[in-house]
Amino acid sequence: MYQTFLLDIDNTLLDFDAAEEQGFKKMIQSYDLEYKEDMLSQYKQLNRHLWDLLEQEKIGRDELLNTRFSQFFRLYDIDISGEEAEGRYRSHLGNSSFLIPNAKETLIRLKEMGKQLYTASNGVYATQIQRLELAGVLHLFDGMFISEKAGYEKPSPYFFQYCFKNIPNLEKDKTLMVGDSISSDIQGAANAGIDSCLFIRLDPPAECGATYTIYDLSELLNL
Repeated sequence: MYQTFLLDIDNTLLDFDAAEEQGFKKMIQSYDLEYKEDMLSQYKQLNRHLWDLLEQEKIGRDELLNTRFSQFFRLYDIDISGEEAEGRYRSHLGNSSFLIPNAKETLIRLKEMGKQLYTASNGVYATQIQRLELAGVLHLFDGMFISEKAGYEKPSPYFFQYCFKNIPNLEKDKTLMVGDSISSDIQGAANAGIDSCLFIRLDPPAECGATYTIYDLSELLNL
């Protein structure tokens, strides 16, 4: 039986896709530019590539955050400060609080069962905290492990070592990592020597490496 749950935030507890689309659209419009539907898919492709490089430790966090929008706007021959655009996007993103279905109810029930709940997320600390607070679930956590504060990104084993050092009376064999990303959450759990649970809303690949796969967060209560 698991006692400690490490929970990813984006697209596990909070619907990041919805928040990203809203924040991105508002950022584009803040420059008095016409928003077109294909812009988001172009940005997502570029952004995913940069996050992959970050997880592989080939670029740093500041480079990713401060250049992703300048790189995006260059696709449209527009010269805009990437750092300024990041600030505008971040302010809109921080005000989003779209919960994944059954997320809050599942967290409440796990707390009632006496479980320890911690976030384990790549991202900007202030933004993640603000979004969880707006969603009304921040108070349900015993601690917050977010890469900006930890100094390492998932799937690095150092990220998980940081988590383990800050969890009282941790038992690794009773600890479960829950997340939607195979490359960061599932691989990170494997690197750290703990069990993992892949939360996914579509069919997973044949070999995902997770200990469990669930399609609704309430299924955690059965583990």
